[in-house]
Amino acid sequence: MADIDCLDDPARTGKSGSGNGQGGMGALLVLTSERKPGALMKAFEAGALGYVNRDGDPSRLVEGIHRVASGERYVDDSLACDFLQATKLPLTPRELSVLALAAQGSPIGDIAASLHLSSGTIRNYLASAIRKVGARNRMDAIRISQDAGWL
Repeated sequence: MADIDCLDDPARTGKSGSGNGQGGMGALLVLTSERKPGALMKAFEAGALGYVNRDGDPSRLVEGIHRVASGERYVDDSLACDFLQATKLPLTPRELSVLALAAQGSPIGDIAASLHLSSGTIRNYLASAIRKVGARNRMDAIRISQDAGWL
């Protein structure tokens, strides 16, 4: 079992990042209180078979452990809607990388240089990301993306 905050560290999850939920250490069950679609998608990509709400009923945790131990998937009812939204990431990987660099405070020229693109292309990616997430400006797009767990 892993806390969702530990998924970036393969040593804590026992996964190399490309697992299918069945690794040398067994199946991965994620315990989370975060209701962010992006965080749930990160858990899925880490090979998790089960997702249990930390604030939920303890019987759900026990059920999740038993189901995952037998090789089945388990998604806590309280996380199901958020898990479905995780598949609706509106941004392309390139838009995410540009937005992530912008979130670090990098100016357009520096982002363009680091990605080997023109400044105009970076502005286009930012405009597209702003439009896709329904933001008013770059900072709003960064906030929306961070709140959803995409960045």
